[in-house]
Amino acid sequence: MPNLASTELTIAAGDLVAAADVAARQASPEAFETLEQRINRFATSLREMQQAQLKPQVKSAIRNLESGRPLSPDEASAVRALVIGDAERYIAIENGCSAWMTELNRLIAEITRLADAADLDAIANLRGVVKDAVRLVPTMRAHAEEKRRIEQFERAFARLDDANRVLLIQILREMLDSPTR
Repeated sequence: MPNLASTELTIAAGDLVAAADVAARQASPEAFETLEQRINRFATSLREMQQAQLKPQVKSAIRNLESGRPLSPDEASAVRALVIGDAERYIAIENGCSAWMTELNRLIAEITRLADAADLDAIANLRGVVKDAVRLVPTMRAHAEEKRRIEQFERAFARLDDANRVLLIQILREMLDSPTR
């Protein structure tokens, strides 16, 4: 018999499929907004489920960090999963990076080409190309930020001095107690 969490996930995934089907059929801003809201609610539910499942190991890790004892492998794994697990999985499964760079290079070349012809048609086309770039670059930046987040955690976690221990304890407590982290 499936547990409650897997049943909730199955129902929520079905809700996403239905919203995605509506958005694909209607292709309206409202349908995509509804899909976006449901995806965001699903992400929140996933975070809360993960926090609940990791809470016992993370609380044990906090006690060990407070007393200066080393973390067990399970505790270290739980801390890592809670703090950067989402970023690690995102980086591992995201396969659009090279396509993003190719598209950015194409857009920059098009911007350069259109900027040389300053007539009204070129300016109108340039505005469309720039709008595309304005939407692409934040995705690329977010990817780079997740990579940096992982690197910073790994550096700090590799050398848990007193200052890093205190900071990690604070972060872990906030993540376990906060409905939004």
